[in-house]
Amino acid sequence: YKGEKINVKKDLSIIIPHYNVFELLRKLLDSIPKKDNIEIIVIDDKSDEKSFKEIVKEKKYEHVIFLKNDTNKKGAGTCRNIGLEKATGKWVLFADADDFFVQGFYEKVAKYFDSDYDVIFFTPTSIYIETQEISNIHIPYERLILNCINNPNALNELLLRYKFLSPWSKMIRKDFICENDIMFEEVIAANDVMFSTKVGYHMKKFLVLNEIIYCYTVRYGSLTKNMSEQVFDARLNEFIKYYHFLETKLEQKKFELLNLRGQSFLSLILKYKLGIKKFISVFFVLRKNRIKIFELRLLNPFYTFRKISGIIKQWRKDKKYFTKEL
Repeated sequence: YKGEKINVKKDLSIIIPHYNVFELLRKLLDSIPKKDNIEIIVIDDKSDEKSFKEIVKEKKYEHVIFLKNDTNKKGAGTCRNIGLEKATGKWVLFADADDFFVQGFYEKVAKYFDSDYDVIFFTPTSIYIETQEISNIHIPYERLILNCINNPNALNELLLRYKFLSPWSKMIRKDFICENDIMFEEVIAANDVMFSTKVGYHMKKFLVLNEIIYCYTVRYGSLTKNMSEQVFDARLNEFIKYYHFLETKLEQKKFELLNLRGQSFLSLILKYKLGIKKFISVFFVLRKNRIKIFELRLLNPFYTFRKISGIIKQWRKDKKYFTKEL
């Protein structure tokens, strides 16, 4: 595909892994203003060749650098690493090909191009793309942002550093990424967990803003009703890396405040019907890795009832967005 490393230094590189969502990719690219100081890098992850080449040839995208993942590894992590290697911007933003930037986002980020922050966090939002209704997928991230702004204390900073595990909706200084040798894991799922954790660990000067620049989209078929064992295992392995990294790097008191537990993986086994053998084996994997499994507050029947009720309510809302297979 067209596009090689450009020698002119840019203010911002936007890195986009892509796989077979051609119309949504167009919507994302159209949400980014065409400016000389923005570098847009799309890395295709072995999509349908003919359809992708049609986008590459479109005149209105001649300013976009289109690359392809020609390694023997597939996945967004590999594509993002390719993009990072090529990026020349002072700052980096990551976007998924089926999401988009909100109107006026450039003006919000451009104010900080000459700043010396390591990371600038923005408040995300999310929608169901078919109905344009607001989704609640972004709410945990929004809560991390707002808690830091409204109640700036050590706990809320700790949670922001190590619970904001998606790469989008934060602008990261490229030199900071290189200086700390931070890369994405080249795995089939959860490639961004360790990247975001290391960003949180190493960042010294950062800014948290209640300004929306990015919209995460939930579309029909984008949530999975079934999870393959391979994807589950990749997610579990990344969680174990994440857990041990923080256990090793943080003071014990700070680590305990994060309240990391393995119970969600046992819940996923039940949700996706991976079987009792899988449940038992994962239970022992968690125990072997000294990972605490259950929250003590689950012994409180009122808390447990509210938690289960919330899960059921959200499942009913998202039901039509589930695919039949992964």
